[in-house]
Amino acid sequence: MTLHFEIAIRRSPETVFQLLSDLSGYTSWLPPSQLYSQTTAISDHPIRIGTTYSDKGPSSEMHGEVTALEPCSHLAFCQSSHFKRPWLRGDLDIRIRYTLRPIEDGTQVIRDCKLHTHGMLKVLQPVLLRTIRKENDRILHRMKWYLEAR
Repeated sequence: MTLHFEIAIRRSPETVFQLLSDLSGYTSWLPPSQLYSQTTAISDHPIRIGTTYSDKGPSSEMHGEVTALEPCSHLAFCQSSHFKRPWLRGDLDIRIRYTLRPIEDGTQVIRDCKLHTHGMLKVLQPVLLRTIRKENDRILHRMKWYLEAR
């Protein structure tokens, strides 16, 4: 399943890329939600292809890796989580790709998410999709608000 999101931000691709590539700085602009609280265990500063990290949330932890990085153009991540609860077992794999396109007064930010569920999570996929769609919208709107307020 692929989800596609776009938003125009009145800031340069360089500024948007700098914000996205500063994994340790996410808590300064992205408040906690039911899926995300903080990014930790970042292996490299600055990030590069192969950098690993963990996205912690109240109910889960995603382990991620930077899979593509072209300054001011695109940035991609692969994240996975394994659920071992008695009532919920399975894996969730997410591939996230940001594409930054210059536009007349800023940057068109495109966020594509490919999701793969395994095990019992396949049954819950419709619920997961709604939650993940909402979280993606929240991330892009918070990014826009934060960057344009500065």
